[in-house]
Amino acid sequence: MKDPRRKLNEHTLERARANAFAALTPDDAATHHLGVVPRMMRKGDVLSLVDRRIEVPQDSILVFEDQMPGANFGHPCRYLFHSPADGAIVHTAEALFPPEVADPRLRPEYFHEPLAMAESRASLYSRFDWSTVPQHPWLVDDNRFALLFTSQISNRRHVEDIEFAYRVLCHRFGFPASNVYVLCFDGTIDSTDYHGPDMATWVGDGTPYQMNVSSAATKASLQSTLTTIGGRMNADSLLFVHTNNHGAPSGLCIDSTSVLTPAEWSTMLDGMDPFGTLVVTMEQCYSGAFLQPTLDHSRADRTSFASAVPADKVSAGDSHFDQWARAWFESVNGSTAYGASLAHQPDANGNGRVSAREAFDYSDAYDYDTYYDDPQYGDAPSGCGAGIYLTKAPTLADIIRELLDKYLAIEGHLIKHPIPDPPPDWAVRLLASLDDAEALASRLASVDGRGVGELVEESLAHAAEIAMAGHAK
Repeated sequence: MKDPRRKLNEHTLERARANAFAALTPDDAATHHLGVVPRMMRKGDVLSLVDRRIEVPQDSILVFEDQMPGANFGHPCRYLFHSPADGAIVHTAEALFPPEVADPRLRPEYFHEPLAMAESRASLYSRFDWSTVPQHPWLVDDNRFALLFTSQISNRRHVEDIEFAYRVLCHRFGFPASNVYVLCFDGTIDSTDYHGPDMATWVGDGTPYQMNVSSAATKASLQSTLTTIGGRMNADSLLFVHTNNHGAPSGLCIDSTSVLTPAEWSTMLDGMDPFGTLVVTMEQCYSGAFLQPTLDHSRADRTSFASAVPADKVSAGDSHFDQWARAWFESVNGSTAYGASLAHQPDANGNGRVSAREAFDYSDAYDYDTYYDDPQYGDAPSGCGAGIYLTKAPTLADIIRELLDKYLAIEGHLIKHPIPDPPPDWAVRLLASLDDAEALASRLASVDGRGVGELVEESLAHAAEIAMAGHAK
């Protein structure tokens, strides 16, 4: 596109604004937004808008009509070209994407916004130091991988979403940073609508972005990253994939001229070697089109898929974050993006972890945009998502070892500092734990043929050896 060379004077802009508003019906005037591009559009300029190209018919003023404000793109919108002489509309063109997709300098200045939302930035409940999240030994597992994707036409909110995802994965769940691949915008932390100081810190707690961008969000980098991850995985590996930006009816947006189609995504999955678990979450418009292809072409033993909308709907956006993606990551994080407690406990079965299915159920219930979003879910084999977790699952040996360590510490304290009898409520809980220990010992005894008494004596002897060794030091 030619570089816009001349700014417009206010009188010319005002005539275009008046004519654009006059062309709206009363119903449309109550729901559509209008914004003028404050630069002259030159005849022959071409706007590349993902799924179509619009050629400017003559020198004109462009007014952009957003017909679904509040939704992610692509969604129905209209380009109104006005004569610079008298402001009359000389040409209209239907589209699914705004002009800043073609060129960030063409971002409209909105003058009619009946559904404008206030800046929905919550107060910070606490400035949370993500680096201090305790990493339990159970979480230490370098066999989990993640791929986080925006596009080269992403908005700030999309970048904020994947930063939230990055922090949750690395700090809450112990994913090694070297295993989390971020494909963001043009290879930097940036967006089409905000730049510079507006992208310097993350909205969640006002601290600098932490994610390390691996490369630009291109189709080639997506393919090569999947190949790289695939070469590092085995039958016990977990791969988490999240896409967060715009979508077209034909697929996931890459840039102003191309999309990744569900068929192309299927081919990428087909090219991977078999591995353990795949979890895919997609926020973009029409993302449900990827549900069945993901389940059909995944090379994982277990696959869970969730999206903000079905194949024929647009998803909701906000001034910060996308509502559905934010709810999904808040569920597994255990607190909101701003550090507040959740309104509801996502861990429905009370086992201390949130499964892929439980995360979806929470996001479905607590996605506060019910006008656009319509979350979709599927897994294969059917029902497996209830047993898929982003955390490493502790083994029985892990649990028993942890219990022994705790009771050995208690024993060491009792030797030095006898304590009074427990209060009644503690006594009930401790006696119940003895019943659990007895049941576990009986189960173990049935495996190797030894009696419970022998196991107890052996455990006590082993504990004594450890205690003596500790005293010797």
